[in-house]
Amino acid sequence: MSEKSDLIDVDKLNLLMELVAKINSNLHLENILKEIMNATMKIMSAEASSLFLLSEDKKSLILSVPTGPLTAELSGIKIPVTSGISGWVTQNKKLAVVKDVSKDLRFGGDLDKESSFITKNIICVPLINHNDEVIGALQAINSRQLEDLGQDNAAIFQTMASQAAIAIENALLHKERLNNQLLNKEIELASTIQSGFWPEEEPMIPNYKVAGCSIPAKNVGGDYFDYISLPNKNNWGFTVADVTGKGVSAALLMATMRASLRSHLEYSNTPNKSLTKVNELIFKDSPLDKFITAIYCELDSIKNTIRYVNAGHNNPYVLDVDKNSIFTLEVGGLMLGILDSVKYDEELYDIKPNQKIILFSDGITEARNLNGDFYGEKRFENWLLENKYLDPDSMVKGITDELKNFRNGAEQSDDITIVVIQREG
Repeated sequence: MSEKSDLIDVDKLNLLMELVAKINSNLHLENILKEIMNATMKIMSAEASSLFLLSEDKKSLILSVPTGPLTAELSGIKIPVTSGISGWVTQNKKLAVVKDVSKDLRFGGDLDKESSFITKNIICVPLINHNDEVIGALQAINSRQLEDLGQDNAAIFQTMASQAAIAIENALLHKERLNNQLLNKEIELASTIQSGFWPEEEPMIPNYKVAGCSIPAKNVGGDYFDYISLPNKNNWGFTVADVTGKGVSAALLMATMRASLRSHLEYSNTPNKSLTKVNELIFKDSPLDKFITAIYCELDSIKNTIRYVNAGHNNPYVLDVDKNSIFTLEVGGLMLGILDSVKYDEELYDIKPNQKIILFSDGITEARNLNGDFYGEKRFENWLLENKYLDPDSMVKGITDELKNFRNGAEQSDDITIVVIQREG
């Protein structure tokens, strides 16, 4: 080996060491990619360089930060992992040295057509992480030393690619952690806001006891319950609602419903008119795949009546302690947000002494155990009858414990919400 060749190899090793130092001390992906591109051109004496990253579904290669005469507009272009020289390298985990791309059937030339760049030769090496997994491919394009590449220079390029792969994966993991931290903060904030929507205390109503709770399946749920003090001081509104889906989007739609319902109850004389207005807003402002089921009951504590409207929700139970019986209030209507103009039927029920009105979401009846069995309506009804003497607060706590025992370690798959209204004897 000549003195000149020795000097060139030493220069390449120095450039490699310099690159490793830079990318290992940097967690910013864009900066790392630029350093790799520039080092590739210098070490391989290339006219241009490109780096492809494997997509999450591992079906495509995504072009990242092309350098040299290649235009920036090419960045982000996807090619099938089964095509091109980079695709072959990714699938076979081998170095590819193509001295004349016009004679290689693997070369498609699509990117040349996009950029008016002329590719003559390519040295392409897979990017392999520390788990021996391919995450992409690195290319030196139109290298001036291709004729005298040699094993040493090829080894330097492969070593550079290995170090680059590890640095890229570390940067991607760092970015994912930052995104998760931000998402967790947003979810925590949304959860705090949502819990602020729920009643802080039970209403004090002569001859009545009330209790309720909501347990989200995730940090932020789509169920909603509320106790609403109405303009007529003898009247109280009670509602349980269930937004399709879970998470932040469901909670935001729930917040919209809450604000709309409370606003319209201030000015409307009847529950059905209020729910009609709420439906119009939900239909207008919610996505096509989002809707709400809701039950709204208005208690007149002087007349001992419940005026209720059901928008596609679970029928509320009436538990009669004295008669040891349970039945449902059957009248219902269409879910909120399905159609623009909907008129809801309103029904009146006389509450007898020692009767309980039970509003709930399907998170109770659709709870599952490890065998995949549903808790179901019948099991719920039997539990209510067996525990009919419990006061509302104890009943709410009791059913949540019952469901936890029933799941027996299975994950809670849906939000659980219940409100119990009891007329005392």
